[in-house]
Amino acid sequence: MRAYKLLVVDDEPNITRILAYELKKEGYDIIIANDGREALERTKNEKPDLIVSDIMMPNMDGYDFCRQLKEDPNLRSIPFIFLTAKTAMDNKVYGYSIGAQKYLTKPVNKEELLKAVNIRLKYSNEAIKLFAKKAKKFEGDLYIISIFSLIDMFSIGAWSGFVDLKSVDGRTGRIEVFEGLIQKCAIDGQQDANTWTILLGWNQGTFKAVHE
Repeated sequence: MRAYKLLVVDDEPNITRILAYELKKEGYDIIIANDGREALERTKNEKPDLIVSDIMMPNMDGYDFCRQLKEDPNLRSIPFIFLTAKTAMDNKVYGYSIGAQKYLTKPVNKEELLKAVNIRLKYSNEAIKLFAKKAKKFEGDLYIISIFSLIDMFSIGAWSGFVDLKSVDGRTGRIEVFEGLIQKCAIDGQQDANTWTILLGWNQGTFKAVHE
């Protein structure tokens, strides 16, 4: 079985060196890019199995890199993890809204990073089987289980389905997912360029998730 290939993107050589070292110990092949522009080219040429990227970089930042990647139908299914010093909730919301599957902040706990990578690659088959045993329908409170956690479950489980949301002020939202990738979202049945960002900001209310 071939080794999975990871692309690590950061303009700080010390960070890429440490990440490469830890990930190689897990058996991954590592390629490195120093900014988003180089990363996009390497992705097109080498088709990594997963990407771990910083946000604040010269030439092209991580946001632009992720956005362009997710706009390409040949590349959009590659799992994308942000690893960044940007800790504000607005940054996290925006990262997920443009297609990232996970948002980690520096300094990252090594075990947390390896878990995020391994469960999407090395243990992906086991994770999908495990998540397949979960109830097809479940509901709860957004204060306890966040929208980010729900997205993570759909992504890891490669689920198709939807999440219905209800905010404390009575608005309704829906996130539609196909094989772990967000396809559509709406608030009160309407959608525009800002819908996804607004929806991700909901942290109070209830949800009902349904998957195949």
